[in-house]
Amino acid sequence: MTKHLFARFFFALGLAGFAVGAAPATAADIRTEIAAFMTQSAHDWNAGNLDAFMHGYKNSPATIYVGAKTIFHGYAAIRGHYASHYGKTMGVLSFSDLTIRSLGPDYAVAVAHWHLAMTDGTKPTGIFSLVLHRGPGGWHIIVDHSP
Repeated sequence: MTKHLFARFFFALGLAGFAVGAAPATAADIRTEIAAFMTQSAHDWNAGNLDAFMHGYKNSPATIYVGAKTIFHGYAAIRGHYASHYGKTMGVLSFSDLTIRSLGPDYAVAVAHWHLAMTDGTKPTGIFSLVLHRGPGGWHIIVDHSP
């Protein structure tokens, strides 16, 4: 009987240790992770690598991009929009005034200004808000509102 009590005690102790080790990320950790995500996103865009840039979006038909006049549903439609709108002249992307708010351990909102410096000298700019989800593959955009 004592043998079973010790086994249960050590099993319970192991579960308690697992629970402590699996503590959710803090809001500060989430902000740091998403800031790094945004830096990588700009790096991929600036390298002219649309496929790498698109890895930031969840590859799902449920992913949404809200533009100025159109709503695109699904990863493929979003990729198609970027490819047709920017083609091979993607320019240099940067962000300013980035604000990140955690919505829990696996969701967050990012809001900022985006700036492009195009090869023809134009400098389009705008604002965006992103809803991000952290899954097994890291953070991914599930809703992009970039009018």
